[in-house]
Amino acid sequence: MITEELLDVENLPYLDITDPDFSIRSDEVNAARERSWCARTNYGLAVLRYDEVHKLMRDARLRQGSYAWPKLNGVTGHFAGWWERMLLSQEGANHARLRRLANPAFSPKLVIGLRPEFAKLANELIDQFIEKGSCEFMADFAEPYATRVICMLLGLSHDKWRELADIAADMGLALGVTFKQDLETVEAATQKMFGYVMALVEHMRGQPLGDDFLSMLVKTNMESADALSDEELYDMIVLAIFGGIDTTRNQLGLAMEVFIRHPEQWKLLGSDPELGKAAVEEVMRIRPTITWVTREAVEDFAYQGLEIKRGTTIHLFGQSAASDPRAFPDPSFDITAERKPHFGFGGGAHHCLGHFIARGDMTEALAILAHRIRNPRIDGEARFLADSGNTGPITLPIAFERGERKAFIPPSAAVPVQAVQVEPETGVGAPVSLTILYGTQTGNAEQMASDIAGIAGHRGFAPRVIPLDGISLAELAGLKRLLIVTSTYGQGEMPDTARSFWEALTADNAPDLSGLSFSLMSMGDSGYETFCAAGQAIDARLQALGARTIEPRVDCDVNYAAIAFPWADRALAAIRQVEGEENLAPTDDLAAATVTRSKWTLRNPYTATMTTNRHLSGPASEKDTRHIELDLGDSGLAYEAGDCIGVLPTNDPALVDAFLEHYATCAHQAVAGEDRPLGTLLAQAYEISTPSRELVAEVARRSRDEELRHVLENDDRQALDAWLYGRDILDLLGMMPKDALPLGELLGLLKPLQHRAYSIASSPKEHPGSIHLTVAAVRYHAHGRDRKGVASTFLAERVGEGRTVPIFLSPNRAFRVPENDDAPMIMIGPGTGIAPFRAFLQERRARGAKGRNWLFFGDRSQASDFLYQNDLEGMQASGLLTRLDLAFSRDQAEKIYVQQRMRENARELYAWLEDGGHLYVCGDATRMAADVEAALLDIIASAGGHSADTAEAYLDRLRREKRYARDVY
Repeated sequence: MITEELLDVENLPYLDITDPDFSIRSDEVNAARERSWCARTNYGLAVLRYDEVHKLMRDARLRQGSYAWPKLNGVTGHFAGWWERMLLSQEGANHARLRRLANPAFSPKLVIGLRPEFAKLANELIDQFIEKGSCEFMADFAEPYATRVICMLLGLSHDKWRELADIAADMGLALGVTFKQDLETVEAATQKMFGYVMALVEHMRGQPLGDDFLSMLVKTNMESADALSDEELYDMIVLAIFGGIDTTRNQLGLAMEVFIRHPEQWKLLGSDPELGKAAVEEVMRIRPTITWVTREAVEDFAYQGLEIKRGTTIHLFGQSAASDPRAFPDPSFDITAERKPHFGFGGGAHHCLGHFIARGDMTEALAILAHRIRNPRIDGEARFLADSGNTGPITLPIAFERGERKAFIPPSAAVPVQAVQVEPETGVGAPVSLTILYGTQTGNAEQMASDIAGIAGHRGFAPRVIPLDGISLAELAGLKRLLIVTSTYGQGEMPDTARSFWEALTADNAPDLSGLSFSLMSMGDSGYETFCAAGQAIDARLQALGARTIEPRVDCDVNYAAIAFPWADRALAAIRQVEGEENLAPTDDLAAATVTRSKWTLRNPYTATMTTNRHLSGPASEKDTRHIELDLGDSGLAYEAGDCIGVLPTNDPALVDAFLEHYATCAHQAVAGEDRPLGTLLAQAYEISTPSRELVAEVARRSRDEELRHVLENDDRQALDAWLYGRDILDLLGMMPKDALPLGELLGLLKPLQHRAYSIASSPKEHPGSIHLTVAAVRYHAHGRDRKGVASTFLAERVGEGRTVPIFLSPNRAFRVPENDDAPMIMIGPGTGIAPFRAFLQERRARGAKGRNWLFFGDRSQASDFLYQNDLEGMQASGLLTRLDLAFSRDQAEKIYVQQRMRENARELYAWLEDGGHLYVCGDATRMAADVEAALLDIIASAGGHSADTAEAYLDRLRREKRYARDVY
């Protein structure tokens, strides 16, 4: 270290950085920064301003200087030996080599797949203290969170976290100004850490290696020509554990301390979890745990008029630089401000290797904490490490107001990266083959399967995504690794893309599947009695055939992200351990290398402009059916005939006003933990037309309504549905005294407002850049009040031409115009079920298809309810529509429906099927679809000479050949 006599520094300010009371945030440091860009210290120079720190951190005339820290303190021993050997203390070729070998294990791709698990961990820890309204933040959250994240990365059991945390904390004393006084504790901890790591590596060498950090590090270096020595491997793992625990623990504590001093920023983060990433960066700018980094001059040179001699120790005060008013005109804490880069992770060749991990786990933690903990404040004595070098809280007792009781999953943890490139992780050996099968009716399960494939690609798998009906049982029997995502259709039935698969799977000659390891995710709606029945049936049948489940099935409700993505992460980790080569089909054009999804999703909808909103039904109609057109602008949203569109509606303003009146409050009332006022939340975020089962149960308990209690006690789903018909939140509130259910409790019992799906009524070939919808506005009278459908009246009444509608595409690949333009097409679509068939006919016209087209359409009255009459009659006159059979139920004494028209034309309809015809059904699932299928079976039996059993087999064959498809709701 250079002495003061070697430098002409008499006029520089002096800072005593060994003083236990020294603080890098002090007025003393700020005043020194105003006097000069650097200062003298008792350990060399300190650089204080942003531009100088930024340049010198990357200056090749300086080397990493922290390697000399033990020597400067006159310390030798185990810690000093490790500190001088490890990656951070190396330079030149050896530093580059160690960093290159470690890079694959620190890949950001690993972090992406773990984000859902980070979120799950944060929620679990918060659950343990949220009801108390207080905690010791370091002991109850920061330390277990940081340590258990490291356990995840290393593939260790979480029950090791306390032991690792204690060891890391004791080792961390070496980075403070009391290093020498704490040497005995530091040395004992270092020996424990190395003993632990050596035993861990020895154990791993006898086990199959996974895709966690530790396995990747070992595998990469086993395969490298210049592999790490045992000592280098141990040093690298110790660095990962020590650095990952100590710095993240301290940084989380400092983040909480900063936010407590800036409550408005905490509230902002709680209302917008997508600010989590920005919050991490701003905290690390203004209050980093690493307050400075050290460099050493490797040659003589002049800088800013100052002569710097070889061997000079230079401390780059990153925290001082990050509040320099020359670089930050307003350096006050603001998580929404755009900033220059901070120095919390160092910079240059020694930029923190694990910064992706730290950024990822802290982003999830802060977003979840801010959502679930309101108005945190210091509640007792908070103790801190010295405010120099490496700092952070020792204890941080806080009190708070409870926010969200339920686990909260931020968007960053719930949604994988869009347009994921599915490629093998570099440096971790050959990619692991993985098949992901999906069964879908409206596209949600397919989208989820694609999301999982994106995660899998980042975890070293080579995934392929295939519909359940797209794989033969012979190929299934040759698989080793399988994930399944499936929805349930109707009353517990298989979705259309899984029917043939299920038929084959339940056949007497189904193969033995004892070589298959799998896990399954079932998607459904708990409002239905047959919730997730299809997935449950497939799961049970696969196990009955000998397949081994490596992660238990999960049944996901409509808000599936909080369960689905953590399941995917666990399933991928488990399935990687499955060994063996697969007997895959030699060609499989369904196995895609790239999984691409539209950027417009449920969580990121496109705002389309309504250009047309006109009546389809006549003035005398009892119904109000609209033709609506939406302009897609420059969205790039590409759809096909047969697809659906998801619409994000708002609630009826009259219902919102009545709700506010019931609680004698106003729309502007603030809601704890929300950045939007109550009126906006009721309009946009909460489902107030359809009560949740939790709310119904709570009302039954508090109101003592005997009828409702009887329905619930009997667990009769049909009786409950009948009781709920025509009742909304207001009806339930009216059953209780006004003060029986406080507003805050009620909001916690409401479901989130769901999107609604509509079949698209146009072909993009005839209407590029536009989507047409056929919408029947739902209105009726029940229990003494007028009722309205949420989305239908939103579109029909409240949007209007020139206003906007949030939408996203919901592909329906099982519902497509025949690829063969000569194939006959039979369409059965009463009421608004006409929508996709208008699109189909437009599609065939645009393609110049020669195949015959037959449409069965029906409604109440021909005079007032003949939807698209001019279009259809024009298509019939042009020859595009070969046959048009109509059934208007109320135009004669006896009601007539489309299934009667089908039976009247049984022989010809069967002949069309025998000629390769494709048959499609769209409309009401409750009665119409079942009645049409019953009529179809009768037609096959009577016109084709089949028995009831062979008629069923005939219809099943049509399904397998994808010639019988339904889009029903």
